[in-house]
Order: sequence, then structure tokens, then C-alpha cells
Amino acid sequence: MSAYFIFHNRITDRAKMADYIQKALVTLAPYNVEVLVADENCSVIEGQTEFPRMVVIKFNSRADAERWYNSPEYAAVRPLRLEATEGFGVLANGYGA
Repeated sequence: MSAYFIFHNRITDRAKMADYIQKALVTLAPYNVEVLVADENCSVIEGQTEFPRMVVIKFNSRADAERWYNSPEYAAVRPLRLEATEGFGVLANGYGA
């Protein structure tokens, strides 16, 4: 069953974020992922949020998503994202999991 990493944030340092994206994409390559959403101007339809940016990455399984997130390769670049953004990330199972 597929799983999705959902990052909802605001970029605070564009230079670091550009560096992060370039490096993070390399770490994702072995996992055969699909970036479904990458939007810096999301529209809030219900509720409230301060964060205009949404990224949704589809993995083939939750195990693959967790392996990527906890991999040494991603651990080396994750601090760039944490330093370049404020917000949160979640891991969710696909429907029917």
C-alpha cells in the first residue's frame, strides 16, 4: 500500500532550500517516488494555517518512506530543510491501508 510524506511549511532561507532540494532529490532516486504536489501558494479552504507551501511525495510503501527518511543519505541533508523552513511534515498511509 502506498504512503505519502506531506510537508506543509514556509521557506525562510531560499538559498539553503535550493541546496536542499538538489541534494534531497538524489536521496529519493532509489525509492521510485512520485512528487504529486509542490505548491508554494496553497489555498486554505477550511481552517487556518500560516504555511503557504505544500509538498506531497508518494512512496510505494510506508516501509520505503521510512527507509528513505531514516537513511544516512537523507539524514545528511535533512538539516538543510529544517534550517530553511518552518512548518511540519507527516507520513500517511494511502487509502485502504
